[in-house]
Amino acid sequence: MIADRRIESEGAVNERPDAVVDERVNQLGPSQNGGSAPDPRSRRAVPLALAGLLVAVAVIIVIDVPGYKAGVGGEPGPATLPILIAVLCTIAAVALVIQTLRGAHESEEDPGPALTRKVVIGIAALIAAGLLLEQIGFFVVFTSLLFVAGWLTGARRWWSNLLVAAVATWIVMIIFGRLFAVPLPAAPIDVFLGG
Repeated sequence: MIADRRIESEGAVNERPDAVVDERVNQLGPSQNGGSAPDPRSRRAVPLALAGLLVAVAVIIVIDVPGYKAGVGGEPGPATLPILIAVLCTIAAVALVIQTLRGAHESEEDPGPALTRKVVIGIAALIAAGLLLEQIGFFVVFTSLLFVAGWLTGARRWWSNLLVAAVATWIVMIIFGRLFAVPLPAAPIDVFLGG
């Protein structure tokens, strides 16, 4: 077949001999050419599974919300934030399904082990934050978590990343600790910073 193409277009062979080889490799498919190009259906499985997980989280939150007291006098009550999170999870799940089905995640490049390593580090940081929150306090744990998230997403300067994480944590402490009166696990530094 390759010889037939060379005879049919001798001029094209001299200009780009690798085009014939590329076309032959593409015709063979991933199992015959030694490559590991993933099936488009398997590439869709992860985003669709994530969307299902987001919907499941939203459903669990909605089931749990009736246990919270309603707000008094038109002010938001303890159920306001969980409802907002459930709505945002649902919106994110719908957007993810639409993007996936439209083919937005159909890239030919395999992110490889670097992405897998980042995901594992992110999950480990979340688990560590959940386990250490009561012992260390909100400020240190949440600042560390935001610092790791910034590092994983490509923050270049460690001091800038740490500063942003600390300021964002302090703002969250003020908003939720003071404004919404959410009891956050407190360590001496949390009390000092107004949490």
